[in-house]
Amino acid sequence: MLDLTLRPNRSLTRANARTLVLAVGGLFLIGSIRFLVLGLWPVIPFMIADVALLAWAFRSNYRSGGAHERLVLAGDALTLTRVNPWGEEVEHVLEPFFTRVDIEETPLGDALLFLNVSGRRLRVGQFLSAPERREVGALIREALARYRNQRPSTSVMA
Repeated sequence: MLDLTLRPNRSLTRANARTLVLAVGGLFLIGSIRFLVLGLWPVIPFMIADVALLAWAFRSNYRSGGAHERLVLAGDALTLTRVNPWGEEVEHVLEPFFTRVDIEETPLGDALLFLNVSGRRLRVGQFLSAPERREVGALIREALARYRNQRPSTSVMA
């Protein structure tokens, strides 16, 4: 009925990020040669540190991009599986008949998506943009409504 995998958005691929770091490193190399010729060599370690920090930032960004959430509505369970960047999974099994989808609008125009059931409140899609959370919330609501409106077949074949 429902099988959604939610992943963080990344604007650059790993290859493009590597290319960007190499390009910045190349520009800094050219600049450091100029500083060296002018006798301003103490600037060079700071330029190296800048490139190293840029590379570290992209690496951390892509590591966190490995996190994802999967929502599956099958049988009599709505399962939310969260996978952190290191591959560890946490699974929440919810009763779909009593699960409510809440989208809270904030004063700044953000939207927060929650699944509520039996006093438990689970936030979904923290890494998504507000329009994406609204869209995912609508998809979950629709799937839960279809689940609730299902009638088991009671006809007997004769």
